[in-house]
Amino acid sequence: MTVTTPAPLVRSRGTFRLQREDELASDLRSSTPTEVAAASSAQGGGRRPSALATSAEEERQINAIARIVCQATMEALAGLRPVVQLQRWLEAQVYSKVRERVELTHEAQELAPKAPRPLAFHQVRTEKVAPGVWECAVIFGDEHRVRACALRMEAHRRRWRVVALELG
Repeated sequence: MTVTTPAPLVRSRGTFRLQREDELASDLRSSTPTEVAAASSAQGGGRRPSALATSAEEERQINAIARIVCQATMEALAGLRPVVQLQRWLEAQVYSKVRERVELTHEAQELAPKAPRPLAFHQVRTEKVAPGVWECAVIFGDEHRVRACALRMEAHRRRWRVVALELG
């Protein structure tokens, strides 16, 4: 019995497919020289995670990350999520502050445990402060309380990191 391997799929240049960041460099080399020069100037150590994205796409990324971080922080405070899951999103100082608050909250909840309630996001406002720096205000709440979270995100090693977080 012989087993044949299927032939690789050949796609034309015009068909849509998701591209990984690794593939973008080879696609840029096949672009026009002015496009290559613009993209190569954007490459560097402090390059934004979305150096090739439009400002609208970058803002959508920031909105999504802000909501994710706020929800994950609230779930960690409620004891539904381990706080270590926030470590990849938060700068070390911010992470230690959140971890300390989670520990204090868990001690208080042992005395009077509360049932977790689902969150509803009311509004997310973002403002670009500088290239690679965004500030966000997220307003969310449950059926009993409305809260706000302020975040500052900066590009760090081709990823967005939360460098400041205030939870009200």
